[in-house]
Amino acid sequence: MDGSSFLVIEKVTTLFLILFAGIIARKTNILDRSATQRLSAFLLNITQPLMIITSFQMDFDSEKLKNGFSLFALSAAIHVFTSAAVFLLYKPIRDGDKKKVYEMATVFCNCAFLGYPVLKVIFGDGLGVFYGAFYAMFFNIFIWTYGVFLITRKPGGGQGGASRIKIPAKKIFLNAGMISSVLGIVVFLAGIRLPGVLYDSSKLVGDMTFPLSMVIIGSLISDINPKDMFFSAKNYYYIFIKLIFVPLSVGLVCYALKLPRLIVYMGTVMSSMPSAANVAIFAHTYGADSKTAAINVGLSTLFSIGTIPLAIYFLDNVLKL
Repeated sequence: MDGSSFLVIEKVTTLFLILFAGIIARKTNILDRSATQRLSAFLLNITQPLMIITSFQMDFDSEKLKNGFSLFALSAAIHVFTSAAVFLLYKPIRDGDKKKVYEMATVFCNCAFLGYPVLKVIFGDGLGVFYGAFYAMFFNIFIWTYGVFLITRKPGGGQGGASRIKIPAKKIFLNAGMISSVLGIVVFLAGIRLPGVLYDSSKLVGDMTFPLSMVIIGSLISDINPKDMFFSAKNYYYIFIKLIFVPLSVGLVCYALKLPRLIVYMGTVMSSMPSAANVAIFAHTYGADSKTAAINVGLSTLFSIGTIPLAIYFLDNVLKL
């Protein structure tokens, strides 16, 4: 936030260029579907948790902790109100199976794979991930509760197979992202410091998260048929809602409420992230329209290369934060 918006735009664009390495790796069969899934598991369970824990290795500061819990509350407000808004915004889509996928793809942003790298660019090496971890904690809770409910909802509005669909309570709290975030908060509060060698090795592995996440997303995008992505009016309506309407609305509402600069910035930037890869995973797992979900993830990721820098420019030069 301290540098010029153009410097941030340059760094974010550089980050996204790594995505094409993943596309090339998939197209040349260096990576296949199975390898991409294993890399995703490695990122979610090893590199990202280590990145989160090492980001909490800083001197205790009550103001930072207060900001963190404020961002948790902000995340809750954004997720809940966006859920209500998109239910109405996607009313024109009559296909109920597609409608619920569009809703889920809009509500749940890629706050881990892409959010952390972008926040690191904006807020600095440790603080970006520190704040992002608080924001992502509610995401993890909400996607395993409302997300499961939404993706199993019948086209008419009810929940399909209610007696058979169970909310996986263990996955809400016993996932690597949630555990590493809570552990990070504990060591931050207790002032615990990892030994030098352990910290250095953990940070090196954690820093792999950023390029690895872009390679994985590039690999996922390369699977999608360009015709299915680019020749549907519904997809462009979704892109407008997801990448323009929602982040601008969040930014303007936060600004109008005269919330602190950090809150306005975090809310807008995180809302400008593309759809979470979990949307496609959930659609496949629960028998929803996984093809539409994959297109939503891929198309929003491609367009976000341009819209994320625009969101940052809007914050710096229109709202003048």
